[in-house]
Amino acid sequence: MATDERSSKEKILKKVRAGLLHKADAYPTNIDLDSDVFVKESGDLFETFSGNFHANKGFFKYCFNEYDFVDQFLAMVEEREWNSVISLEKYFQAMFAHCEFGLFIKKDDVRVADVGLTGCEALVSRTGSVIISTKGNLSRTLSIFPPVHVVVAYRENLCYDLKNYFGEWNTSDIQSLPSMTSIISGPSRTSDIEKTLVLGAHGPMEIHVFFIDQPKPF
Repeated sequence: MATDERSSKEKILKKVRAGLLHKADAYPTNIDLDSDVFVKESGDLFETFSGNFHANKGFFKYCFNEYDFVDQFLAMVEEREWNSVISLEKYFQAMFAHCEFGLFIKKDDVRVADVGLTGCEALVSRTGSVIISTKGNLSRTLSIFPPVHVVVAYRENLCYDLKNYFGEWNTSDIQSLPSMTSIISGPSRTSDIEKTLVLGAHGPMEIHVFFIDQPKPF
């Protein structure tokens, strides 16, 4: 090996060793909420979300209140001929029990359900993404197994960007953090086969968001 090549290699390895010896904080907790990498879009957050969510191949429904949500959802169940809907969240179970619509409520029924119905932790307007976690939605199962995922969201779930969502986390209390968080940007998809987009490759073929324009009652 020539002297110049050996010298260059030693310089590179020296930088690598220096980088390995430098122990930075792996989980920085100080998030700068005042700086924006992207130009913030104007308009109401739900309008921004609905446009970006639609661009992600999602279906968005606006609801004035919970009664409007139930009416629109049951109409869609009839229109789409969905035979079975599962929800593990007691609030939604009670909501549909009042209108005598039978939900599957046992986790094992997820294998045969047409639709998984969940709440969410947040709606990210800038990317049109839905965030769910084990903190409020019990498990990731309902957003993966059924061919259709229906998300019920309220106005307070809206946030502009991921940094706004994660900036509200109390990182000093590890026990309060969810064990799992999923960021969902449209239905499952892949372009691995001949660069052809296929929906529903590794999860639901459809994702619907019913946005209820009122605060959470629970």
